Amino acid sequence: MTYYLLIFSILIWSFGQLLNFQVTSLPFTFYPLDIICTLLTLSLLFSAKNRLAIIRDPLFRPLALFLLVVFISLFINFKSALAGGLSYPIFYLVRLIIYPSVYFATKISANKKILPYLLISLLVFASIGLLQYLFFPDMRYLKLLGFDDHYYRLIGSFYDPNFSGAIFAGASLLFLALGQWLMALPLVLLLTMTFSRASYLVFVLGLIYLVFTQKRWTLFIFILFLTGFIILVPKPFGEGVNLFRTFSVFSRIDSWQAGTSLFIQRPLFGWGYNTLRLFSGERFQIDNSYLYFAATTGIVGLLAFFNLLKKIFSYVKPLALRLFILAILTHSLFNNSLLYIWIYFSFWLVLGLPLKVYKES
Repeated sequence: MTYYLLIFSILIWSFGQLLNFQVTSLPFTFYPLDIICTLLTLSLLFSAKNRLAIIRDPLFRPLALFLLVVFISLFINFKSALAGGLSYPIFYLVRLIIYPSVYFATKISANKKILPYLLISLLVFASIGLLQYLFFPDMRYLKLLGFDDHYYRLIGSFYDPNFSGAIFAGASLLFLALGQWLMALPLVLLLTMTFSRASYLVFVLGLIYLVFTQKRWTLFIFILFLTGFIILVPKPFGEGVNLFRTFSVFSRIDSWQAGTSLFIQRPLFGWGYNTLRLFSGERFQIDNSYLYFAATTGIVGLLAFFNLLKKIFSYVKPLALRLFILAILTHSLFNNSLLYIWIYFSFWLVLGLPLKVYKES
């Protein structure tokens, strides 16, 4: 059962925001991925063998410690969170807990086929993005549904060019580390269509790291590919496709300043995980995952998170895997990327892939 739920979660991941349903009495949206990850978590817990494998995993303790601190931060702020409604932060806390189940399920299913389904899911995700860009380039109407408005940018099933760009950047670097140039090139083209500067930067930095690590100087040609694609991709009038736009830069700086101010006010355990919207409005966000953890869980939560990352990098050896993880973590400096559920899912999924998948070329 665990294996089939894992495969189902991988395949349904590619549809992102396209599949959602909302209960009118609740202030949040459900996705099929939430339900599958819940079932996946339960399937792991119901098996004594699986429970033992999870406890013995090197990431279990630092992950459990981090999640415990997140829970404590919410518990300490219980009264203030109660005034705004506890269902919202509790729901997101449950998400934070259940999505790492995909990592443990992948490790437990290491001797079974996983990679083909990953490639299918990535192909579907890329195809949705390309079709949207070609046939539905004007997505400004999504602003009426609470999303950002985008014009002639690839937003894909995530409804966001930055998060889609993070996946394209991370996946292309992973394939390049494996020597799969033909797999990486289309993803670089799709990355170009997002006009996400953070994603461009992540890709270039990852490529430079890969070149100097593997001494494969010919990989620099992909920077030329990226530059050429950027020049050739159509750029109709609009701020979104202007790579020198400043509005989003100042918007990020404002969000960082707000996040820093919140952290200073409650530095130890923060304001409680995912409670900021209860106090600052539904549209409030902090465009930096690390600053978000600092503001919501305090210095204790941030240190627990860094401890988890330290354990991850001491455990993860294959370069391809490291590059994908680094791409997501670097992207999270400019957006709250890590906590976007489809990226959070991808982070844990790739982290758990069988090491034999990552044969260095």
